[in-house]
Amino acid sequence: MKEVHQIIEQLSPADAKSILQALAASDETLAARITAMALARLRPVDVEEVAAALYDELEALEVEEVWDRAGRTRHGYVEPSEAADQLVKAALAPFLQDLARYQTLGLRAEANRMCEGLLLGFYQFQHESTSKFKNWAPDAPIIFAEAVVDAWKAGSPTKSDIKALKAFVTAELGGWGANRL
Repeated sequence: MKEVHQIIEQLSPADAKSILQALAASDETLAARITAMALARLRPVDVEEVAAALYDELEALEVEEVWDRAGRTRHGYVEPSEAADQLVKAALAPFLQDLARYQTLGLRAEANRMCEGLLLGFYQFQHESTSKFKNWAPDAPIIFAEAVVDAWKAGSPTKSDIKALKAFVTAELGGWGANRL
């Protein structure tokens, strides 16, 4: 019989998910262990790491990508700023998926930290980046920071969560965008 690790390495994500679901359905004790392990893997959300990851994604955007996407298309004309916004939106999408996942699982503290990290990442990009790309999307950081807050609010944060986010924005971001929260 093949070694279990060798077999696991060959599974597709869909296969692995299907097997985990079958195992969880077959044994309550095993289901509890799977749940505990999954939550332990999801729980550590570091605000600074989230900010750095988003910042790196934004820094990696190239102005040439804007030029490639802008201009005439079969369906009309794409403004360079619209093309730049599309690129920022694509860079942000996986982070918003993580935020929604935390919210769906009821991991409020993690969702709150994810939101803070994303806001910090946009703030740092706005204030520290020297990327040429940024010139094509000068308002993108604050606009997409608002989108992050909207996505976070869709998870029904408590009044204390909202108060804490406002305090974070005031203390860590110098009030940047606070009037839009």
